[in-house]
Amino acid sequence: MWGVGSINRILVFIGRNAMVAMVIGVFIGLLIPPLATLMQPLLAPSVWLLLVISLLRVNTREGLAHLSKPRRLVLLMFSFLVILPIGMQGLLSLTPLPSGLIGAMVLTAGSSVLISTSTLALLMGLDGAMILLIMLGTTLLMPVTLPIVALGLLGLELEMSSWELMGRLVFLVGSAVILATLGRRVIGEARLKTQAEVLDGAAVVTLVIFAIAIMDGLAARLMAEPGYVLFVIGVSFMVYTGLIILMTATLATIVPQWGRRLQLSVGLASGARNLGVILAVMPANADPDMLLYFAAGQFPIYIMPAVLKPIMLRLVGRETT
Repeated sequence: MWGVGSINRILVFIGRNAMVAMVIGVFIGLLIPPLATLMQPLLAPSVWLLLVISLLRVNTREGLAHLSKPRRLVLLMFSFLVILPIGMQGLLSLTPLPSGLIGAMVLTAGSSVLISTSTLALLMGLDGAMILLIMLGTTLLMPVTLPIVALGLLGLELEMSSWELMGRLVFLVGSAVILATLGRRVIGEARLKTQAEVLDGAAVVTLVIFAIAIMDGLAARLMAEPGYVLFVIGVSFMVYTGLIILMTATLATIVPQWGRRLQLSVGLASGARNLGVILAVMPANADPDMLLYFAAGQFPIYIMPAVLKPIMLRLVGRETT
């Protein structure tokens, strides 16, 4: 019979092999459709649970050094939450892509940074503290900025009002922040620090559950429209890598004094966006193409960190281990 110690050891092992587990997880739901259907009701709860676990895991004190330059942080968050989605809308309006697909990509560009990014960044030799601050800031601000930008300024059709979207996001993010804050006080900072690897493993397990659940229906559509689904998957990789390259190149040109490590860190954060939070608050009658993109968007999110790790380590001047 398994005890707490055995479960903790398993979670630690999974956490230490996060990238491999993520790559495997994203294909399980696609290859085993009944399992994806079975786990589909866990989609929104897994997003919420991941928020709680990640907020328990992060140490906000790590980023205090970057708070000495608050204007830089504010500018970066404004770029993530406002400039990039508006720019994405302007670019995509010139294409003949379906409106649902365009809407999904605009929402992606205006979403918060994926919560696991700061942890993955450390494995790549990047500045996890800066990414942590950007992640926390964009997560807290997104419930306000996304409805205004997506529904107000850009006029995207989501079958819901901006106030309804804002309310859903505020409830999802706010309840997670409150529970995590209470949890930190009850459990204590010292104990949370000793259980960091266990929490990392729990976060990876939650990510895998989400990845399986979001694949519900994707296999059937892949069989019915293989060309279009593969096209959308390809587009999701282009958006992920395109945002990273665009942000990194922009910073290298405008603020070369920041250094390559910080530029790459911000670039990684700009590509790794939290699609789960958006999907968790989408109405049941959302555009099928929008839901398809959010499912397809998991492939770069789960696969690219393993691809980028040796590249980033080399670019920041560290040996690949």
